[in-house]
Order: sequence, then C-alpha cells, then structure tokens
Amino acid sequence: RFCLSKTHSLCHPLLHAVQNGVPLLALLMLPPMARRWGAATAVLMLCFSAPALAFLPMSPFLPSFRSCATGRPGRAPAVGGLGGLVMLRESYDLLVIGGGPTGLTAALAAAAGGRTCLIIDGTEKKRVQFSGPTGLFSKALRDAAKKISVRTLREMGLRDATVWKQVETLTSDIVKTCGQSNLEVVTANRIPHLRGTASILDAGTVRVTFLESTRTVDVKGKATLIATGSRSSLLPGIPYDGKRVFDSDTIRTLAFLPKSVTIVGAGIIAIEYAKIFSTLDCRVTMVVRSRSLEDALKRIGVDRDVTLGLQRDLNMNKVRIVFEAQIESVTLPSEGPAGGPKRPMSIKVVRSSTGEPLTEIRSDVLLTAAGRNANTDGLGLDALGVIRNKDGSIPVDKWLETSIEGIYAAGDVLGAPALASTGIEQANAAVKRIFDYQTDVFPGTWMASSDSKDPESILASPLSYPVGIWTNPEVSFIGRTKERALDDGWKDVGEAVAPYSGTIRGRVQGLKTGLLKFVFEKPSGRILGVHILGEDACELIHYGTALAQSGKTVHDVLGTVFAAVTFHELFRNAALDAVRQLEEDMWSPLLDKWAGSEDQTIFDVDQVLAGLKTLGMAEDLWTEIKNTLEQFGDRDTDAPGKQLARPTIIQVLKKYRIPRAPAAVRIPDVSSAATPPGASQSLDTASPEAPPSGDGKKKAPFSFPWQ
Repeated sequence: RFCLSKTHSLCHPLLHAVQNGVPLLALLMLPPMARRWGAATAVLMLCFSAPALAFLPMSPFLPSFRSCATGRPGRAPAVGGLGGLVMLRESYDLLVIGGGPTGLTAALAAAAGGRTCLIIDGTEKKRVQFSGPTGLFSKALRDAAKKISVRTLREMGLRDATVWKQVETLTSDIVKTCGQSNLEVVTANRIPHLRGTASILDAGTVRVTFLESTRTVDVKGKATLIATGSRSSLLPGIPYDGKRVFDSDTIRTLAFLPKSVTIVGAGIIAIEYAKIFSTLDCRVTMVVRSRSLEDALKRIGVDRDVTLGLQRDLNMNKVRIVFEAQIESVTLPSEGPAGGPKRPMSIKVVRSSTGEPLTEIRSDVLLTAAGRNANTDGLGLDALGVIRNKDGSIPVDKWLETSIEGIYAAGDVLGAPALASTGIEQANAAVKRIFDYQTDVFPGTWMASSDSKDPESILASPLSYPVGIWTNPEVSFIGRTKERALDDGWKDVGEAVAPYSGTIRGRVQGLKTGLLKFVFEKPSGRILGVHILGEDACELIHYGTALAQSGKTVHDVLGTVFAAVTFHELFRNAALDAVRQLEEDMWSPLLDKWAGSEDQTIFDVDQVLAGLKTLGMAEDLWTEIKNTLEQFGDRDTDAPGKQLARPTIIQVLKKYRIPRAPAAVRIPDVSSAATPPGASQSLDTASPEAPPSGDGKKKAPFSFPWQ
C-alpha cells in the first residue's frame, strides 16, 4: 500500500490487476518502484515476488503488461483510462467509433446505465483529443477575435506575426481546455479509449489500427455505434494546399494573419468565418452561387428579416458579397522570401448561370465552405454490406440501426441536419434502443418527444430542434417562418418584432442591430416560430424553443415575469406587439357585432360611436375618433352623409386599443387558445404542429383576446 500510494502513475494498473485476480502482475511491477527508497527495500520486494516468478509465464496478462511497460506489441494492449492505463476486456457492451460530441454522449449514456463501453477515436496526434465538434475551432477563433483589436495593435506598432501568435494562443487554450474537460468526464466514468482508426470486421468485432503505427488489435462488443462525424466537401479545380487555400476543416492550420480573405459559400460556416475575419480587420469577399443571401439561407429556415439584418451588418463591416458567382480558376503566386510578406493569389470569378467573367479577386487566403460529407470511408462498411448513400451518409431505420443488425449510426454520418445538438440527441436515442432504457415523460408541460431520431423524423418538423449560427451578432431560430407556416396550412399568420434597441439592456449597451420575431397564428396567438438576430441569440433561443414546442401563445408570454435589464424582455416586447395586432384584428368582428351582420360594408358613424361608448372608450379618445371619422366622412365618396365604408373605419379604429371593461378582465384561456380545433388537450405531438382543421371559412364566435 505504501508503494502504491507513492506511485500514482502505476497505481491504477496495479489495482486493476489485483481486482482481476492477478496479484503476480502487481508483484512484478513493485521492484522498479522500490528503487526510489534504496537497494535494501528493492531486495526485500524481490524476495517477496521471487516465489511467483515461476508461475508468471502462465499469466494471460503478461503480454498486456509488456505492452504497457515497453510499448512493444502484445496480445492485449493497454488503453487510455482512469489515471493512466487499463487492460482491454474480452468484450464490451458497446463499441463507439468516434470521439466527438455524438460518440462521447453515447459512451457516457452507456456508462451511466452501468454498461461497459470502449471509445475508438482517430483524432490526429497533433490535435487535441475530445476537443468537441469540428465547429469548435470557429467558435474559439470568434472568441479570440472579440478579445483582440487587431487594428489597435497594428497602430501600436505590433507586427502581424505577433498579433496572430496571440490569436493562436487564445484559440489553442480554448480548444485544449475543452479537450481536457471532456477527458476528465470520460476518465471519471471509467471509459477506456483507443486512439486509432477503426475497421468493422463484423457486427461484433472492430479492428483498430493505432495512429502512426502498423499495430492492430481486434476488440469485440455486443453492439457498435458509428459516430465518425463529417468532413468538408472539396470543390473541383481548387488547389487546396493547407497553407493559402483551405476548406472549413484545414483552416485551423492557418499560420499567419491575412489582410484579405475570400470565402466561397453562404451557409452557416461561411457566414461565421466571414464575420470572424472581418473582426480580425481582414478584407472579406464572399462568393455566393445564389441570387441573394435570403435565397441561400431560406433553405435552412432563416427568416427574411433576420437575413436582411445579417446582410446589413456584413455590409457595415465592409464584407463584400458577390452573388450568382463561382470560382473559375485560382492562381497561386510563387513563394516569397521566408518570413516576408505574402503575395496575394489571383481568383477569377464568373457568373454561376452563364459562365461570363465577373471579377478578379486578389486575396491572401481562400476558404471554401460548401457543405460537408459523411466520414464513412475506410470503415469497411461496403465489404460488410452496410448500405451507404451516394454522399457517403448511412441510411438508418427509426431506431438508428443500419442495414446490418447490431451496427448503429448517429450524428453527421447520417447527413442532414448535421448539427452537434441533433447528433447528441441521436446518440442518446441509439443507446436507449440498444439497452432498452426507459424514457421518463412528464406530461402537460412540454412537446411530447418522439423516440425516432432518424434524419427523416427530425427534419419532418421545424420544431424538432433550434439552430444557432455563431456570427457576430448571433443568429438563432426555432419553428416556422411566415412563408413556411402558410405553406403548411395555417390560414392567417402574423409577425411580431421587438428590436434590441427597445430593451433597457440594449440601450445601455448601445446596440443598433438586433431583433426578435414571433411568428404566430391568428387569432389564437399560438407561437409557431421564434427568430432572433443579435447578442446572445444562441442563448435566448431556448426559451423560444420552450414556447414554440409546447404550443404556448403570446398571451402566455405576457403572463411571465422577466428580470429587469435582460435581453429576455425582447420576448415580452414581441408579445405586446403581437397582442396589439390581434386587437387590431378585433375591430372588424366588433363592427359586425354592432351591425348585426357579417356582410355589411357601409356603416353609420353614429352607430360606430355608440358602440364605442358601450365598450367604455375614454371620453377624450372617443371625441378624437368622432372628429376623425367626421373628417373622413367629408372625403369618403363611397358612402353618403354620415356613413363610411368598412376599410375607412378600420383604418381609423386600429390606431386605438380596445378598452377592457373591469368585469371582462380575466386570465386568458390558455388551453383553448393554444390547442387547435380537433386536437387533444393531453400531451400530443400533433398539438403544437398541426394547423387548424377545416377550410378556414367558418368564423369562430366573437370574443376578446383576454376573454
């Protein structure tokens, strides 16, 4: 015990050996430790261990020990684990191929249920292991860019090499911290891992080839989960070299601070890097195949107003966008003297539809961000009979099982939506299926979640998951845009907008850019989508997710107390705007009620004024409305005398709020407002999803929004 307490690096392998009934291995490992305390102690330990030496060759753990101690191949190599090294088991409950967020989540979920798991991770040795998703580098670089003012440092006389070194240090520290944190979690859950590439031999056997080595080991498991992620798509004709021309993966190897950057693409990754390099005081040019940024982002569900706000911000930051364009050729300059300034490359751009020349761009760096492909090559899937799509992605059933029983897949290897958040959900769903875990459901508070997490099921509903775009300012959204809601069958849809400058915190911080938008159904006020552009948008969206997924209304939002001087006041302001619109729409049925008919188009002014009196309209406001209606009556040629047409009266009345009589002030009926006709009041996935039934011609009985 004394020796073990003094030798932390060998403590856990010894304990592991003892726990597995092999004290001989522990005795063999004691003499080298004892040399620290003198020859006498070493002789004493050797005496104790000598009787066991005769039996040592019979120990099945001897090859494993040799591999641990010398690094030479053995029958059962050691793997990373708690505090150092552990020995491979003969079989595991789950083999996870991939050490990204999806793979780590699956391994931790299995370990949480008391199952044995092994992670096989092929991260290159020069990169930090378990450092998170591929997109982590862009987030780290974004954070570093926000902390450093490149222009100020240049004005102070610092060279670009010094500035970039600081950026690299900040970025590297973030990545290393994430990797170390994840490693500590894996270690705490006693999950071993092998660092190498995997080839699946059959449903229960995976061959691991260690990195930078020809050594292999076969590991067995009852089930296998493929979570190898994705890689950047490469465009034909682009001379990628990892020095001046990059894809969205290799950009992490950029070794200097460029003065100009050209980015191909208009998706999430392209826009993120455009703002990052703009913040780093680079001249940024975006080459976009689409006619507009709106067309490019509409495919993934970004709202039009959010897109326009984002584009205005890009233009304000001097990001040049060339639409309907593609690269024809790239000419790299000859290398200049070592350490000297980089000479820009020449990029010829042509119109994407016709091929006619558009412009020639001089740029230090070229980055392409034109989609991603599944990382499934080299896994032996074709030989095994696992079906793959043309883009390399793996089709799965609703339980995330591939065409071979016992082999599952999750994350980017399945294709769209290819987000870390959805990959994590798929990992949990796969582990629940593999080990038949029970899912706790708390009815009445949330949108019921389906166990099916395959891409088809996830993409079927825009309420399945929120999306965050880490630009600066950030973009996030959940649910439908107005156009999508109308296409999906809603008859009357409204939009309510709250600018950041309308909040106390927004004014304190002097924010000019930013908005939160509700897409809501009329007249119930049910929230169909939430779209945010601005600071902390990727954090704020989760309250919006709760509202949209649970079928809440804008009236529910007004029933929530928000802490002062927070961005969450945006939700209240947007709800107020929505309620104002709903009350404007109430004037038309009020006119019908006063007239006793739904088809009347001409109204008597005195009849309208009498109706306003019954509502309890304030005297000064009533007089103001009376004077305005009389003025319109003199100009309204469609109605004689003291009569006015419906549109004229509505135009006047919608500027005023409908007064609430004290007896009518009641808490809104949330259940009737939040649930469409024909839907169950119980927890039902169709409830927040399905548009109201019927053809929309039959009007509901008139009532005020608060009744």
